[in-house]
Amino acid sequence: MPNVSYVRPDISKMKHRWDWVKDCLSGQKAVKDAREKYLPMPNAADQSTENKKRYNQYVERAVFYNVTQRTHAGLVGQVFQQDPMADLPTLLEPSQLDVDGSGVGLDQQAKKTLGEVIAFGRCALFVDYPDVGEEAVSRQDLLDGRVRPTILLYDPWDIINWRTKTVGAKKLLSLVVIAETYTVEDDGFEAKTDYQWRVLRLEEGTGNYRVELWRLENGIHMEAAAYYPRDASGNFLREIPFTFVGSVNNDPNIDLPPLYDLATLNIAHYRNSADYEEACYIVGQPTPYIAGLTKDWVDEVLKGVIHLGSRAAIPLPQGGTAGLLQANPNMMPKEAMEAKERQMVALGAKLVEQASVQRTATEARQDEASETSILATSAKNVASAYQTALTWCNLFIGGDGEISYELNTDFALGRMTSEERKQLITEWQSNAISFEEMRFGLRRASVAYLDDDEAKTQIEEEMSLGLGPAVVDVNQPPSGEDGETD
Repeated sequence: MPNVSYVRPDISKMKHRWDWVKDCLSGQKAVKDAREKYLPMPNAADQSTENKKRYNQYVERAVFYNVTQRTHAGLVGQVFQQDPMADLPTLLEPSQLDVDGSGVGLDQQAKKTLGEVIAFGRCALFVDYPDVGEEAVSRQDLLDGRVRPTILLYDPWDIINWRTKTVGAKKLLSLVVIAETYTVEDDGFEAKTDYQWRVLRLEEGTGNYRVELWRLENGIHMEAAAYYPRDASGNFLREIPFTFVGSVNNDPNIDLPPLYDLATLNIAHYRNSADYEEACYIVGQPTPYIAGLTKDWVDEVLKGVIHLGSRAAIPLPQGGTAGLLQANPNMMPKEAMEAKERQMVALGAKLVEQASVQRTATEARQDEASETSILATSAKNVASAYQTALTWCNLFIGGDGEISYELNTDFALGRMTSEERKQLITEWQSNAISFEEMRFGLRRASVAYLDDDEAKTQIEEEMSLGLGPAVVDVNQPPSGEDGETD
């Protein structure tokens, strides 16, 4: 029987990296629950109850400083600080409020998709057509939302197998296998689930797109259901409406997780923290000592009790001494933690960096450039994948018109300082650049948001009311002999 649950070797090899990133994003509890996976047990050969209790305390005292999660949220926030720009046909507009049938909007799902790409370097979008057989779907059905395509987001580890084939000059997916769950039994309170496999394939011979559902029956993989999705004209599809989304490109090859290096440093920082907190606990507290006492002195003078504190005096015999034992600071774990924090900063974890650190503008922009290039590429790949998916949705509803979907790629690198804005306006005032060029720079820096015509109209209206600057013509600003505005 066919082994539909077969997992490609490259998925198995990459899964441990995805697990590291996923646990870091989940936070301290997930990392600590992993126990020896991330924090090896000291003296692991000793499996005594006492050593296991000590290890539990060792884990409990450790601190996981979640740089990975905060950096991830910051990078996604950079893209979605401005709303995506979407141009959709009328029949696809309901997707902006509910794109997957569960109430998740298009922009909300795109935000999660970008988060998957930044974290794991890979995810996938699948356009699921409803099974309407050969029946025609009316426009009213589409407007009412009774029948419509949905876009589903899948994690990278859910896509366990795929194949491609070349048709003409185009390379197409010919097979995709998705591992998912389904409800076996539901009594109204408890739902029992089991695994199933959704197989998307292009049939041999006909080349028609076919969807199959496979489940285990008595330990054997059996096909439980199958259907042929059709477009608005009732025709079979000749490609699988499924696209990978990657951090490098959207081909089937697995891209490396952009946050993996940061996650490994974050775990190493956690291990150093465990050693540092352990040392603080064991030798961090000062211990009092008294030397030169005899048994008679303890029994007759001290009466077997020694009182410590500012209101107590300790009588000592001649030659007796008292003091505090305190270990010298062990700076190695702390220095190791600080070194890793600097390394995490270099990898883009800006939230770790202390506010007191000063950098030149050039250094700041160079730091942002490496991060921005990965972020911008990921954002463009996500936008491209959604434009492709929405085109497949449009094929089902038979809509017309152009489809576009764009994510913001103007991040902190594109912002201007006050001096740069002043210089840009000065160049316009001296006729070195046009009004449109000056406005383009201001819009790109998120300083201005009106288009050029609206800006000109509003400036002229404010000038007529005496509210604007003393500039007569926005198309040709006057300049004095010294280059200053009159």
